[in-house]
Amino acid sequence: MSYLKHLVDLNKIVIAFLVSTILKINKKNRDIWLISERRDEAEDNGYHLYKYIREFFPLKKVFYVIDKESRSYTKIAEYGTVIHHNSLNHYIYYFLANKHISAFQFFGVPETPILWKLEGLGLIQKKKVFLQHGITKEMLPFLQYKNTKYKLFICGAKPEYDYVKTYFGYPKDNVKYLGFCRFDSLHNFKVKNQILIMPTWRQWFGMTNSMNQAEKEYKTFVNSEYFKKYSQLLNNERLHDFLIEKNIDLIFYPHPEMQRFLKAFKVSCPKITIANRNEANLQNLLKESKLLITDYSSVAFDFAYMRKPLIYYQFDQQRYYSGHFEKGYFDCSRDGFGPVISDEVFLIDKIIESFSKKSNREIYNKRIDNFFPLYDKDNCSRHYESINRL
Repeated sequence: MSYLKHLVDLNKIVIAFLVSTILKINKKNRDIWLISERRDEAEDNGYHLYKYIREFFPLKKVFYVIDKESRSYTKIAEYGTVIHHNSLNHYIYYFLANKHISAFQFFGVPETPILWKLEGLGLIQKKKVFLQHGITKEMLPFLQYKNTKYKLFICGAKPEYDYVKTYFGYPKDNVKYLGFCRFDSLHNFKVKNQILIMPTWRQWFGMTNSMNQAEKEYKTFVNSEYFKKYSQLLNNERLHDFLIEKNIDLIFYPHPEMQRFLKAFKVSCPKITIANRNEANLQNLLKESKLLITDYSSVAFDFAYMRKPLIYYQFDQQRYYSGHFEKGYFDCSRDGFGPVISDEVFLIDKIIESFSKKSNREIYNKRIDNFFPLYDKDNCSRHYESINRL
């Protein structure tokens, strides 16, 4: 089966390369942009940039790659220039496009080890633009210039820009602070009486598609501190009483890499919802929620950008920074936009306090202003101009 797939992939590559070579004879096909996110998504920085270009520069040859079975397909298809992920057309435009623009590493590439290998060897040369899908705050060697060769690495905050520029090895003009495209939509929103809990993922739970390995990882997960802490929090009677008394909804939305463990969580409170990423829109949840509880997730930056209160629930700091990502420039206790809590009792106290008039956020608001000196609706515009100049 693997041999047959490689053979099919190789045929697609040969055909696509030949077709794209012929199409490039026409000068109009020499500036084509290929935009992507996760293969089944259209809601992050890639989507917002693509939407902006189609609305304001409709003649620009820009294409968006997405799985045709995605729940977001209808939304993105109305803009016309959509390519089905892993189709022959995807292969053709992969070779034809001179600019590959993505919010994630590798997600705009057709799913074949052959192309990944060719890219890794530097045999396929494209102007690659990294939009990011979250503020980089840790030391991430896989994002260093020697490993990516990004022509443009876009940062969403000033301290992040300073850090990436200094420690990630990029040429001076390859890193720019432009803000994130999705920030344009974070200025107008209506808030519900709602709490969003969104913890990030953990490398030690693995990232597998193998059924046998998945069963083993599930057993590991349900015996983990991570599961026990969040399960206990979601079933805390004091929290339940508070939610019911104040008529507050609570949405639990784990990171996409943790969604495969959703069935492990059971709750009895009618005010709590376990959210499936295939049914919920993360950006909408962030915009409409009154309070965010996260651990180390970069969603905290989006929430802070909207000047809304958040709490960091970090019960496994030592293991996270030793077994997940190496700590970078951002210290949540020193630089964060809300209190850092490791104990469930204190966390419930802070949740209740956040909904009272006693909550004082002056120190956090000053940090937010310093972190995001760019605060406007021109993020997509800056992206377009910078990419167009490449």
